[in-house]
Amino acid sequence: MKVKEGTPEQAAEGADSGKVDGDTTPVPSESDPGTESRQHMHCVVGGAHAFILRISSFFGLAPLRFESRSTGFTVGISNAMCIYSYILVTILVICTIFGLVAEINVGVDLSVRMSSRMSQFVGTCDVLVVVLTAGAGVYGAPKRMRNMLKFMESVASVDTSIGAQYSLVTERKLCAVLIAILLFFSVLIADDFCFYALQAKRIDRQWDIVTNYIGFYLLWYVVMILELQFAFTALSVRARFQAVNGALALTAKHISIPLEKVKDPTSLNIFAIRVAAESRRCANNVSLLVDTLPGKENAVIIRKAVSGEPKLVVPPCEAIRRLACLHGALCNVVHRIGNSYGLPLIVILISTLLHLIVTPYFLIMEIIVSAHRIHFLVLQFLWCVTHVLRMFVVVEPCHYTITEGKRTEGLVCRLMTSTPSTGMLPSRLELFSRQLMLQSVSYTPMGMCTLDRPLVASVLGAVTTYLVILIQFQRYGE
Repeated sequence: MKVKEGTPEQAAEGADSGKVDGDTTPVPSESDPGTESRQHMHCVVGGAHAFILRISSFFGLAPLRFESRSTGFTVGISNAMCIYSYILVTILVICTIFGLVAEINVGVDLSVRMSSRMSQFVGTCDVLVVVLTAGAGVYGAPKRMRNMLKFMESVASVDTSIGAQYSLVTERKLCAVLIAILLFFSVLIADDFCFYALQAKRIDRQWDIVTNYIGFYLLWYVVMILELQFAFTALSVRARFQAVNGALALTAKHISIPLEKVKDPTSLNIFAIRVAAESRRCANNVSLLVDTLPGKENAVIIRKAVSGEPKLVVPPCEAIRRLACLHGALCNVVHRIGNSYGLPLIVILISTLLHLIVTPYFLIMEIIVSAHRIHFLVLQFLWCVTHVLRMFVVVEPCHYTITEGKRTEGLVCRLMTSTPSTGMLPSRLELFSRQLMLQSVSYTPMGMCTLDRPLVASVLGAVTTYLVILIQFQRYGE
């Protein structure tokens, strides 16, 4: 990604040239907060990253301006797209709320989704959590995208230093996975919408169902795209941690301390990101550039040799120092992502918890009343699977990132116990180990929880408890 402060023409010129020149643009300092607000930050993106951002932009989750270039798209915050996002989500939220009120006013006798007092309460919670999730995602999108444009400089500097390789195959696989998820979700949404419309046709209310719930179903797309956007961002950062660990293993091999098997260079591929090396000789195949800013160190640590094997181009002591700097920068990126997505993530977790209670409740009640609606049973089962997958889409990338952080700690610990006690290398490793103690690799949105697999167990336990309570209330209500 090309992170550059200046005009769009300057960003485009840097993308087309495919080389990293000295940048004379002043860098905003900590003491001058107004400088950053007066300048615009632009990035050059391509491949799967551009794909997910374009989809997010359509649904109001990435208010960016896209300018096509030969190497990708120059993106920057767009005021027009911000207005479009706010208007879009506001209209959808208003339509959904009015539709919910209209459906409640119809009564349990004529409603196809709220046929009892308990289902009215459960259905209202179902609709409101989708509204809150979509609203939190869209209204906070401009600030979130500004933060993304800032921290992606640190992310891309890792690619330059460690020699990340671009793979068209990986790009296509990632795009195919995103398309498959969206197609499955679209089929499920269409099937659910048509099912209730056909049910309402029996009492001549099919158009009422369409108008009352069209906003609700469109907001579901916003929620799903928001989750995919976060998962893609978290997986991209996790891949950089994985590359840093690979560089640590290569450094250990260089000093004859084989901690683990050094993987092939293809493992350093970072999700469809092409990086311009600092040398102009390696400036071809560029769609993501890193400008060398004053005071920034983007020195190369690993370079691909003629034989195709990764090669350490600096002494091991210097490699450890630079890898510690890169690791610290990535830890800061993790914390900034957690802060940017804090409120949406909390609302998503609450939404997932409620949906995992609501959907099985409707499924179980359908079995108890023995209505023999096989289509409805299958539909509710697919929704249950979808909500479980939604939870894993959010949690698993964070779990993998935490695992890579623990792997870094293990590698540094084994290096410290295996290296001689004399020289500069032990002191570098000790500083690295202290840094690891002070900088944790974890996503803790708003400090309320840690996104890891134990959270999944806690959610499933809570779902079981509340389902039992709801079913008991239903039986007593009879």
